[in-house]
Amino acid sequence: VEIYNEKVKDLLNPDSQADLEVREDAKHGTHIQGAVELAVGSAAEIMEHMQRGSVYRTTEATNCNEVSSRSHAVLQVTVKAVQRYGEGGGSKRRLAKMSLIDLAGSERAYKTDNRGQRLL
Repeated sequence: VEIYNEKVKDLLNPDSQADLEVREDAKHGTHIQGAVELAVGSAAEIMEHMQRGSVYRTTEATNCNEVSSRSHAVLQVTVKAVQRYGEGGGSKRRLAKMSLIDLAGSERAYKTDNRGQRLL
Protein backbone atom coordinates (compact mmCIF):
# COMPACT_ATOMS: atom_id res chain seq x y z
CA VAL A 1 0.00 0.00 0.00
CA GLU A 2 0.98 3.63 -0.45
CA ILE A 3 0.42 6.42 2.06
CA TYR A 4 0.35 9.83 0.34
CA ASN A 5 -1.30 13.05 1.50
CA GLU A 6 -2.76 11.09 4.42
CA LYS A 7 -4.62 8.71 2.08
CA VAL A 8 -3.98 4.95 1.89
CA LYS A 9 -4.05 3.37 -1.58
CA ASP A 10 -3.60 -0.27 -2.67
CA LEU A 11 -0.70 -0.37 -5.16
CA LEU A 12 -1.65 -3.89 -6.29
CA ASN A 13 -5.15 -2.69 -7.17
CA PRO A 14 -4.45 0.69 -8.82
CA ASP A 15 -7.95 0.99 -10.30
CA SER A 16 -9.39 1.22 -6.81
CA GLN A 17 -9.63 4.87 -5.80
CA ALA A 18 -10.67 3.97 -2.26
CA ASP A 19 -9.01 5.58 0.74
CA LEU A 20 -8.36 2.39 2.70
CA GLU A 21 -8.43 2.28 6.48
CA VAL A 22 -5.75 1.05 8.88
CA ARG A 23 -7.26 -1.39 11.37
CA GLU A 24 -5.97 -3.28 14.37
CA ASP A 25 -7.54 -6.32 15.98
CA ALA A 26 -6.51 -9.36 18.02
CA LYS A 27 -6.83 -11.83 15.13
CA HIS A 28 -5.06 -9.91 12.33
CA GLY A 29 -2.94 -7.39 14.23
CA THR A 30 -2.35 -4.14 12.33
CA HIS A 31 -3.64 -4.40 8.75
CA ILE A 32 -5.17 -2.39 5.91
CA GLN A 33 -8.82 -3.30 5.50
CA GLY A 34 -9.62 -4.02 1.84
CA ALA A 35 -6.01 -4.29 0.62
CA VAL A 36 -5.12 -7.14 -1.74
CA GLU A 37 -3.70 -10.23 -0.02
CA LEU A 38 -1.81 -12.73 -2.18
CA ALA A 39 -0.45 -16.20 -1.46
CA VAL A 40 3.09 -16.70 -2.78
CA GLY A 41 5.51 -19.60 -2.74
CA SER A 42 8.89 -17.90 -3.03
CA ALA A 43 10.85 -14.72 -2.42
CA ALA A 44 11.00 -14.23 -6.20
CA GLU A 45 7.19 -14.00 -6.32
CA ILE A 46 7.24 -11.39 -3.55
CA MET A 47 9.77 -9.35 -5.56
CA GLU A 48 7.54 -9.55 -8.67
CA HIS A 49 4.58 -8.14 -6.73
CA MET A 50 6.76 -5.42 -5.17
CA GLN A 51 7.97 -4.34 -8.62
CA ARG A 52 4.43 -4.41 -10.01
CA GLY A 53 3.18 -2.22 -7.15
CA SER A 54 6.10 0.22 -7.29
CA VAL A 55 5.06 1.26 -10.81
CA TYR A 56 2.04 2.99 -9.26
CA ARG A 57 3.89 4.89 -6.50
CA THR A 58 3.65 8.66 -6.43
CA THR A 59 6.99 10.09 -7.58
CA GLU A 60 8.36 13.43 -8.71
CA ALA A 61 11.67 14.68 -10.10
CA THR A 62 13.88 16.82 -7.85
CA ASN A 63 17.28 18.47 -8.38
CA CYS A 64 18.86 15.51 -6.52
CA ASN A 65 16.94 12.62 -8.07
CA GLU A 66 15.16 12.14 -11.38
CA VAL A 67 12.64 9.85 -9.67
CA SER A 68 12.03 10.50 -5.98
CA SER A 69 9.21 8.84 -4.04
CA ARG A 70 6.73 11.30 -2.60
CA SER A 71 4.89 8.66 -0.59
CA HIS A 72 5.47 6.00 2.03
CA ALA A 73 5.04 2.38 0.95
CA VAL A 74 4.29 -0.58 3.21
CA LEU A 75 4.59 -4.27 2.37
CA GLN A 76 3.45 -6.73 4.98
CA VAL A 77 4.62 -10.36 4.64
CA THR A 78 3.04 -13.10 6.72
CA VAL A 79 4.85 -16.45 6.81
CA LYS A 80 2.96 -19.54 7.91
CA ALA A 81 4.91 -22.75 8.55
CA VAL A 82 3.84 -26.21 9.63
CA GLN A 83 6.37 -28.60 11.13
CA ARG A 84 5.23 -32.23 10.93
CA TYR A 85 6.45 -34.96 13.27
CA GLY A 86 6.36 -38.16 11.24
CA GLU A 87 3.26 -40.22 10.49
CA GLY A 88 0.64 -39.66 13.14
CA GLY A 89 3.07 -37.59 15.21
CA GLY A 90 1.13 -34.35 14.97
CA SER A 91 2.34 -30.96 13.83
CA LYS A 92 3.37 -27.57 15.10
CA ARG A 93 2.24 -24.34 13.41
CA ARG A 94 4.20 -21.11 13.41
CA LEU A 95 3.30 -17.66 12.18
CA ALA A 96 5.52 -14.64 11.61
CA LYS A 97 4.64 -11.21 10.28
CA MET A 98 7.14 -8.73 8.85
CA SER A 99 6.41 -5.18 7.72
CA LEU A 100 8.75 -3.52 5.21
CA ILE A 101 8.39 0.26 5.06
CA ASP A 102 9.90 2.58 2.45
CA LEU A 103 9.65 6.18 3.60
CA ALA A 104 9.17 9.04 1.16
CA GLY A 105 12.27 10.70 -0.31
CA SER A 106 14.15 12.47 2.45
CA GLU A 107 16.18 14.96 0.41
CA ARG A 108 16.38 18.36 2.02
CA ALA A 109 13.86 20.67 0.39
CA TYR A 110 16.34 23.52 -0.03
CA LYS A 111 18.77 21.23 -1.91
CA THR A 112 16.16 19.76 -4.21
CA ASP A 113 14.28 22.96 -5.02
CA ASN A 114 11.20 20.79 -4.56
CA ARG A 115 7.98 22.75 -4.84
CA GLY A 116 5.49 19.85 -4.69
CA GLN A 117 1.95 20.07 -3.38
CA ARG A 118 3.00 19.19 0.22
CA LEU A 119 5.88 21.70 0.37
CA LEU A 120 4.17 24.91 -0.68
